[in-house]
Amino acid sequence: MFNAEDFNNLPPLVQAELVLNEGHYLHHRIKGWCKIDLYWLYDFYVELWFFYDLKSIGLVRALTSHQALEPYLETIHLKVKT
Repeated sequence: MFNAEDFNNLPPLVQAELVLNEGHYLHHRIKGWCKIDLYWLYDFYVELWFFYDLKSIGLVRALTSHQALEPYLETIHLKVKT
């Protein structure tokens, strides 16, 4: 099991594989040309940024602050550990 900082240090392909195989999909949002999926993995949140073709992953990142969840708070109710 990883924490968010360890996860962010993994190669992007390994990150994406972990999220898609072991993560729990929660929600998505659209930003520009990207669809951003939010997942719960282990004990942290992860974003997968898909390009407009919805097949290519452009970015994988574990969220390390509560502020990073703000874009989701208007459309989803999340319990945030403090």
